Amino acid sequence: MNDQTIELFLQGEGVREVTLIRVPQNATVQELIVNAKQQGGVEAPAEELVILVEDQDEPLPLEAKLKDVGISHRHRIHSHRCRRVKISVNFNQFTKEGAFSPSTTIRKIKRWADDQFELKGVDATEHALQICGTNVRPDADVHLGGLVQYPNCQICFDLVPKKRVEG
Repeated sequence: MNDQTIELFLQGEGVREVTLIRVPQNATVQELIVNAKQQGGVEAPAEELVILVEDQDEPLPLEAKLKDVGISHRHRIHSHRCRRVKISVNFNQFTKEGAFSPSTTIRKIKRWADDQFELKGVDATEHALQICGTNVRPDADVHLGGLVQYPNCQICFDLVPKKRVEG
C-alpha cells in the first residue's frame, strides 16, 4: 500500500467474509465498484450495484469521489443490488416488521428489535437474533445485506434466549 491507496472493508451480496480491498484514494464510487468486483469477489453486474457506508441508508452517488463522501482508509462499505431489505422479527408469538438498508449491521437490527418488543437491560442482553428455521446467529458486525441475495430482499429472524451456563 502507498500514500495514494486506501484499504476498505467490503461486505455485500455474495461476499461471504469481510474482504479487504485496496483502491486509489482519489477514486470515484463507480471505480470502487470495479475494484470491488475485481478484488472482493462481487459477482453481480456492476451497473446494478450500489455502494453504501456501514449503517447508512442512502447509496453513494456513482460519480462522487470517495474522499468527498467521507470514505477514507479502513472504512466499512457494502455493495448490493437490494436498496432495502424487509425484515421480520418473531418474539413470544408476536412479529414486528421493518425495512433497512443492506449496510445495516445486525447490532442495529437487534437494538431496533429490543425497542419494538420493549426489552430493556438484562432482558435485552439475554437475547440474540437467529435466522428463522436455522441455528445461525449472525455476529453483531455482519451487514444485513450479507444475509440476502437479490432479488429476495427479505429475511426473517427469531429473537431467542442466549444459552445460559449454570454451574
